[in-house]
Amino acid sequence: MRQDTQLWQRTNERVLALLNDLDPYGLEPGAPDGFPLDEYDLESAPIASHLIEHGVIDLEKVDEIWHHWFSETLTEAVGPAAAARFIASLNASGSPDALLGDSP
Repeated sequence: MRQDTQLWQRTNERVLALLNDLDPYGLEPGAPDGFPLDEYDLESAPIASHLIEHGVIDLEKVDEIWHHWFSETLTEAVGPAAAARFIASLNASGSPDALLGDSP
């Protein structure tokens, strides 16, 4: 998926917002004394691409992506319950049409 498409941009924005809300390392993206809003962009991009390609994502895949960038999985960083809630939020984002505003 090309990263300059509207679908990819909207999906990545949604994933990034969810990662910022989760904030696994307490970086406070966007806060006055925090890191930039796109601090978790390297991690959100492959998650967004997977969601577009497959429609859903599971914890195993997110942990694999997270481990690529860090020396631990997301589950290890935030705990199993928070990781499960994050996956549920990712998958509740809706269909690609919903992300584009084309759903009823």
